[in-house]
Amino acid sequence: MPDDPPRVTRPRGRPPKDAQLAPTDQVMAAAIEAFSVHGYNGVSLRTVNDELGVSRNLLYQRFGSKAKLWQAAVDWAFRPLVEYLVASDDESADPMVRLRMLIRNFIEYSATRPYLARLVTVEGAAATDRLDYLYRNYIEPIRSRYLPVFDLLHEQGRIKKIPYETFYFLLTSGGSALYGQIALASMMNPELTSTEETRVRLYAENVAEVLLNGLSLPS
Repeated sequence: MPDDPPRVTRPRGRPPKDAQLAPTDQVMAAAIEAFSVHGYNGVSLRTVNDELGVSRNLLYQRFGSKAKLWQAAVDWAFRPLVEYLVASDDESADPMVRLRMLIRNFIEYSATRPYLARLVTVEGAAATDRLDYLYRNYIEPIRSRYLPVFDLLHEQGRIKKIPYETFYFLLTSGGSALYGQIALASMMNPELTSTEETRVRLYAENVAEVLLNGLSLPS
């Protein structure tokens, strides 16, 4: 599994006026978490500064606006996901194997990054320039990569005529929902919330079995 993202820790006490610039990863982690939980309109530069425990004008000085902070945070969060999914896709493999690996890799990557699914859910509710940016740069590239895989499996008579988009939403809004709704999942079964590698792998394989068995036609 890829390395866990850095965790945000807030220093105790009131930050000094001349606080040192927070490390980029710490800033981005705090920002993407805030945007994914509270939505764009529920976040201000001031509240993220307070969460980081730094001077209240630090983010304005660094980014200039909330819109630019949002874009930087989205790039920080989603670019590595796309790079990881592309790098781990073996185009020479059987197309059904490629789908299985996509499911497993996506869930394993998302397990310690619940802000990914949450932010797409928040932004996907309304047509905005932000959604357009997110879609064009980070959703469409993976969609375009795997549409031909679906088409090939259709042509081979190996899967039902189920649209790729159905598969997408079941995987991203269903398969990874556990990690975006960790409080609810812990009420149902605390063991499910473990991010220990073998438990995440088992969960990912179970999701893959459900999705691929639903897609597959009898051989």
